[in-house]
Amino acid sequence: MMYDIANVFKTAEASRLLNQSKAVPRPYRNLDEERMRWQMKTIQFDMSKEERKALPKTSILSSDIHSCKTSFEELKPITLSEMKVPRIHIGRYLVCQVIGDVEEVEFYNFCYNLDDLDWLMPGTIFVVKEPRLRYCSYNKSVSMRIDSPSDVIFVDCTDYELLEKIGAKKMFVPMSKDAEVWREKANEVFKKGNYRSALNMYNRGIRYNPELPVLYLNKALTCLRTGAFYEAYEAAEFALEKNGDREKALFRMGQAAYGMREWQKAADHFTEVLKDFPKNASAVEQLKRATFRLSEQKDGNYDFKMMYSESKKEKADLDVSDFEGPIEIANIPGKSRGIIASEDIKMGTLLVVSKAFASGYSQDFPGLLITVNLIRKDSGTAAQMLQATRAMLNLQYNPQKAKEVYDLYAGDTQNEEIPFGVIDAARIQQISVYNAFASDDLSPDKKAELINMGMLSQDNVHLFILPSYFNHSCLANAHRTFYGNVMVIHANMDIKKGDEICLAYINPMTDFLVRKKTLNKWKFVCQCKLCELDAKEKQCEKRDQMVAEFNEYIGKHSAEEIIVRGETVLKKVRKSYDERNKFKLKLAEMLVLLSPRYFTLNNPKKSIKYLEEALTLMDNSFKYALSVAHICVNLAACYHADGKTEKVKELIEKAFKESLCTDMDHFKILFPETATLLP
Repeated sequence: MMYDIANVFKTAEASRLLNQSKAVPRPYRNLDEERMRWQMKTIQFDMSKEERKALPKTSILSSDIHSCKTSFEELKPITLSEMKVPRIHIGRYLVCQVIGDVEEVEFYNFCYNLDDLDWLMPGTIFVVKEPRLRYCSYNKSVSMRIDSPSDVIFVDCTDYELLEKIGAKKMFVPMSKDAEVWREKANEVFKKGNYRSALNMYNRGIRYNPELPVLYLNKALTCLRTGAFYEAYEAAEFALEKNGDREKALFRMGQAAYGMREWQKAADHFTEVLKDFPKNASAVEQLKRATFRLSEQKDGNYDFKMMYSESKKEKADLDVSDFEGPIEIANIPGKSRGIIASEDIKMGTLLVVSKAFASGYSQDFPGLLITVNLIRKDSGTAAQMLQATRAMLNLQYNPQKAKEVYDLYAGDTQNEEIPFGVIDAARIQQISVYNAFASDDLSPDKKAELINMGMLSQDNVHLFILPSYFNHSCLANAHRTFYGNVMVIHANMDIKKGDEICLAYINPMTDFLVRKKTLNKWKFVCQCKLCELDAKEKQCEKRDQMVAEFNEYIGKHSAEEIIVRGETVLKKVRKSYDERNKFKLKLAEMLVLLSPRYFTLNNPKKSIKYLEEALTLMDNSFKYALSVAHICVNLAACYHADGKTEKVKELIEKAFKESLCTDMDHFKILFPETATLLP
């Protein structure tokens, strides 16, 4: 389905400007009329899941959002009647109930699964810190928008003390004060997988009896199930301090530490469990896992064969540690921060293994989405939106990770100190825009084209911490490989101590104008020698267009027709490089495209000739752009057909070296066709 993106941008920009207009008193809403309007609006929620998917939705990614950084104790109450629009009511808080006095509230970034319609139930009481009233669109409909999960405090309707403090005693609902009653109720809903309700009930029980350790143990288990590892650790630690079940408390502290990726702490807790409870088989297994992670972290010892197999699963979430090789973060003249070599590095050295802090997958969005990115002035994807949401939720669950996330580049925003526990939604969105990567090298335009053609149905976006510090160069001296949500970076050439280490954000084989446009969205112009040559060369654009048109031709014609057309294009491409003696990438691409067609027509000698020439054109910086290992394997197949056994062996060895594989078994998994080539 196609949309008028230009018109969507125009509407989004008009809405942004409208919300910068002079504030006026909040318009009156009639309670009965609003309820009737919402009854009509919620008809869509009674549709089937498939029917809801057919409804297009629009999301606007902008830095023009607010997160409260003031503690709740410093805020003063405000009522709806006192509020103005458009305005962020700094220093104030608003008490709300679903449904009380009527105002439309839009919650952003509060849950990853947008099909979850039950997370905010009627009767829920919540406090909005520094509430913002805004116009939804050019028609001046008003709503309260909340972007940061830390801007809302959910209030238990049985918590009379807090309700009295915020002036909402009338919302109090008297219920049992027996902590054991709430433990039993919580256990029941926990068994049904309703962890949010279970957590609320365990917290209620703790409020009535803060000395009952089993409540903390159960709360810890509930938090483990939701990924709230920081809170899980605190709860298990409280249980231990209050003389709760020592075996369970220590084990859950170990699980929580593992979830926080604190491998040594996790190993210590599991060791402590086994010291006191040597028959705990689960602790044996968990200690083994933590020990593996420590080995990975310290020595870079990874089972890449396992990682490759796991990465083939849908939305693969690999259980591996992070690793940092001989590199360090440093200030780079003219570039702000970057990565340099802390010692001389040999080609093939493992530099980084990094698991994504937050990932988003397009298949998790239930329907059609039109996204407008006002930060980068382009359209976005559902995966990008969900990745930013996941980052905020991960920070909500694990606030101890905030500093390393907030330290990442966020465009023009100031690096102000963010109080612990505060989720700065604008900063997270900016960080995601400038640092997140998909596990492919496609430009946004090419990706959009493939999606519209139905050739790319699923997209993914990941935010990595350490890899975000690598600057770009088309002439990169490091190469990244994705294993699901894990990025692995190797040196693709020898690097001297103190030299900057760069990655190619986009495949250097991409046409120059597309590269330039894509990199401009990161707000920089690549100054590498390739871009410098391409920018000056008059033939560049025409050459790129010829090769692009030939790529389209290939998919629609026979090998004979491809060769006839291809030889003509090859001749023109070769001539276009007459005044250029290096970086002949498009010539290499044409040779690689034509070679298998000659092989198909039983002409291995011509196929060999073209691949051999292509190899001579693959400079270290570009050898992974066209996959030199694949070229070597294909060349080996040609020599095999030509009966040249020694050349086959030589090329397989070269392919193995260039593949960055740890051993031959790993190599054969990546290149199964080699099984027929080797003796």
